Amino acid sequence: MTYGKKDLPYPYSQDFSGIVSRVKGVRESTRAALVNSLKVASYLKAGANLVERHLGTPLEPTCAGDGRKEFWSGLHFLSERALSREVAELEPPFLRQRGTGPYRSTWASHDDYLNDLLSFLFHAMNYDPQYGAGIETRGDWLITGDSFVDAVERATYYELMAICRMPLFRLQLVVVATADRNDGIHESIANQYAGALEPWSKIYEAFMAARGYRLREGITIQEFTNIFAALTEGFAIRHLGDPNAGVAGDDPSGNLLGKAVLGILRGYLVPIDSPDKQTLHEVFENPPFDGRNP
Repeated sequence: MTYGKKDLPYPYSQDFSGIVSRVKGVRESTRAALVNSLKVASYLKAGANLVERHLGTPLEPTCAGDGRKEFWSGLHFLSERALSREVAELEPPFLRQRGTGPYRSTWASHDDYLNDLLSFLFHAMNYDPQYGAGIETRGDWLITGDSFVDAVERATYYELMAICRMPLFRLQLVVVATADRNDGIHESIANQYAGALEPWSKIYEAFMAARGYRLREGITIQEFTNIFAALTEGFAIRHLGDPNAGVAGDDPSGNLLGKAVLGILRGYLVPIDSPDKQTLHEVFENPPFDGRNP
């Protein structure tokens, strides 16, 4: 049976123009056709498989021959040899490739491939398939739940768990340490954030309207959204690094992210009909919140 790109699962069936940009070809038309070929999609799938296998949540720790746990660093698992083995085992409708010849005829260097792979993986189209935890449902909790505190605790708990499961988040932690070497990585990660955070901005606006709040003077919805994104990722790093610290808690009511979010909401939300026009800086600079008369 002959397969085409339209037969591939999402997001491999999408247009990669502007994402994959380093394939070989003398003519622009040749490169354009290769970008959206089964061949390129299959190599991207092979790379994505390796990322998920090595950066996903492990079922159990791997050990070296002497019983010690192996520690992995960087992206060494994305070697040309590993990629060639992986692409040779792909299932249809992806295109199996044998040996290194097809790979080397598609990208001039392994660095070119890695740049295209990272641009693809960090594209917004890849976020939802990995996230897969009902963002609409969580938005509904914040907007319609009887207890707003319960909704915040549940939403933050499951958001934290979802991010910690994502191979993309772990991959991001690896590449941001060297992002200054390649501005293309910055652009790719920014694209991913844009796709991930835009829905949350709309959710925040909707829950404030439904609950009768507005943002305090001096902060925008974009800043508000970025604060919670950075806070969530910071807690995720803390949890991944020290799972026994109790950051996530045993259930939604015990997670520290929920407590932090409630504190920030207390500072940045005011009733929609409140005459309060102070920024948060002014609140603390003016009595009684001057640090001496709390």
